Amino acid sequence: MISYKIADLVAILDCKVKGEISSEEVSGLTPFFQSKEDTVTFAENEKFLKKLHETKARFIIVPDIPLPDDLGKTYLVVNGNPRELMPKILGFFKRKAKPFSKLIEDSAQFGENVNIAPNAYIGHDVVLGDNVTIYPNATIGEGVTIGDNTIIYSNAVVREFCKIGKNCVLNPGCIIGGDGFGFVKIGSNNTKIEQIGAVELEDFVEVGSNSTIDRGAIGNTIIKKYTKIDNLVQVAHNVIIGENSLIISQVGISGSTEIGNNVTLAGQSGVAGHVKIGNNVMIGGRGAVTGNVLDNQVLTGFPLVPLKDDLKIRASLKKLPEALKKIKELEKLIK
Repeated sequence: MISYKIADLVAILDCKVKGEISSEEVSGLTPFFQSKEDTVTFAENEKFLKKLHETKARFIIVPDIPLPDDLGKTYLVVNGNPRELMPKILGFFKRKAKPFSKLIEDSAQFGENVNIAPNAYIGHDVVLGDNVTIYPNATIGEGVTIGDNTIIYSNAVVREFCKIGKNCVLNPGCIIGGDGFGFVKIGSNNTKIEQIGAVELEDFVEVGSNSTIDRGAIGNTIIKKYTKIDNLVQVAHNVIIGENSLIISQVGISGSTEIGNNVTLAGQSGVAGHVKIGNNVMIGGRGAVTGNVLDNQVLTGFPLVPLKDDLKIRASLKKLPEALKKIKELEKLIK
């Protein structure tokens, strides 16, 4: 199991320590609300600083402000905004990849009846279950696990440390675990934030051709069982999509969005970041989700309205030119 020395992190951040260091090592960096006791998290703004008691992490990276000392936490106090230190923080916790040496690395492990085509790359410490099929020119990165009966078609990429469940299908050209679009302004420059999470696809998930599912910045992007994703879909970092959902072609889902079970996002609909969509929701084609959506709704349009209302609005728009003409005639009569 990988561990990181707190003393090394303190040195890199050049920060002050407030509280006891009860352990010299931690297991990693985790999201604020999904933390474990032996991990580090950070509270960059008032939203998190008000809820320090809700995170399980023992170590919290914080700005230099008054902090409660009765929570049993150890604070790593930095100068300025912790977000500006994100490149250093995530760079410290990013796992170092092993160098490539051959098409199928010696440490890879295979179940029974695995079928690997020529020119596929199988990385270090990969674990393939029974009856896995990998087509030509696919790339399976270091530390990936793939469950039984899964098919990976040509030119698909599963990047390092991602997890693919049983009976999944990755169609040609899809990318699982590419870097999320994470940058922070430092001075006047856009500076990359390393993406140290991964992607987890549960069982019976299918991903269409040329669709992309980005790895989490911290923590994982998760697609739950029996969800099907069409071609040309973008799923950003740290998104969670529930079970039995359908994501249709050209949908874009922004980062840290949570989507419930049995949700359908029709073609070219878009979802803003950090919103929640409930269970049994259908968003019509080109619908724009900019806020939370409750369970059991059929919505469409921009702004979103119930489908029946949207149909009435569209029907009314056809009558608008004639209505404007009548209004102008009435204005003349009034004058």
